[in-house]
Amino acid sequence: MRYGPSFKVLALLTAVTLLGACAKEAAEMPDSATAAAAAPPPPESFTLAAKDGSWSGEITPSGITYTAKGKDPLTFEYKAPALNGAISDYESLMTAKDTIRIAISLAMTSCTDQAGAAYTHMAQVWLTGRQGGRDLNTQTQGCANKK
Repeated sequence: MRYGPSFKVLALLTAVTLLGACAKEAAEMPDSATAAAAAPPPPESFTLAAKDGSWSGEITPSGITYTAKGKDPLTFEYKAPALNGAISDYESLMTAKDTIRIAISLAMTSCTDQAGAAYTHMAQVWLTGRQGGRDLNTQTQGCANKK
């Protein structure tokens, strides 16, 4: 069967239109790597303990708690961590009666406390501010396990 030149032109225009539409749709859709990188990680929960047993803590989606031995617990708002490879950095500010800042870095490396208990993460904790007239500017090491 023989087709005239108008059919060939029509077929060519249809193909070009379809290719243009597909290219536009592909350009508007984010690639999966970009979409995955933009999605925040799901919240994780951790139990924290000082290597020397002087404090304990928890990180949960409902809040961050730090308790020094013999003291009332300090509770901070949970904020998603900043991720830097295998290190998760949590930071929060409590501005109730006193202003206190907590910063916690969790590294995915094994840790052992002085009692010999093994943990999956190493923790570094910084407290800055004042509570009840005393400075809380401390830096301490600890360990953590994912709950």
